[in-house]
Amino acid sequence: MDPKRLSEYGLTEAEARVYLALLQIGRAKSGEIIKATGLQSSTVYNALPSLVQKGLASYVHIGKVKHFSAEPPESLQFFMEEKKRKLGEMMPLLKRMEASGRQEQKSARVFEGFKGLRIAFNDIYLTMKPGEEYCFFQVSKEDISRRRVQLFFRNWHRRRSVKGIKVKGLSVNGTREAMKGIYDLPHTRVRFVDDFLPTATVVYKDKTLLLDLSDLPSAYLIQSQKIADSFRLLFDAKWKASRE
Repeated sequence: MDPKRLSEYGLTEAEARVYLALLQIGRAKSGEIIKATGLQSSTVYNALPSLVQKGLASYVHIGKVKHFSAEPPESLQFFMEEKKRKLGEMMPLLKRMEASGRQEQKSARVFEGFKGLRIAFNDIYLTMKPGEEYCFFQVSKEDISRRRVQLFFRNWHRRRSVKGIKVKGLSVNGTREAMKGIYDLPHTRVRFVDDFLPTATVVYKDKTLLLDLSDLPSAYLIQSQKIADSFRLLFDAKWKASRE
């Protein structure tokens, strides 16, 4: 069995090799384990007490020499369940720390190219939960008419829609044709206006994403509750004055 398969479950590769060797050879002295694993003696000496601490190995003294044995494979399952239990106990504290840090954070990041756009929009995907809603001001007529830009946003909105993230968008008249395949998706509401809109702006949570879709696309992600709220107020006012 490849030791790396066990290392995926919380064991170092050295611990996995020592544990598997003990399963095969039974009770053994450290020298026998070193020979069976081919590891350096210092590596084995470090791995053995770690396995004992994790409940995956035990030892007895025969004379003055320690003889080690592997605990049954079921102990691996118990080890994983115990890790999961401890993580569950820590989760409320971690979430409180996350919430506290999010309230205090203010930052600005820049992403370039279509790869950068995908990374920026992936933050929306990871940040928002199904049923939550964000809003956007559509990109300009010129930009949304470009084939690559259309494909990018159609792919994004399909992915977002499948997850169940809701969106409300405002766009200027004359972009309906280019917006086909977007505004008719589930969890999507788009309205159109005749007057000026701030273009290429996405507002979600405490973040505002500003887009420049020129020859080298760029995305500017600003994390500030105050800025996000100001854009959201503008969006709400424009939304009330718009039409389907």
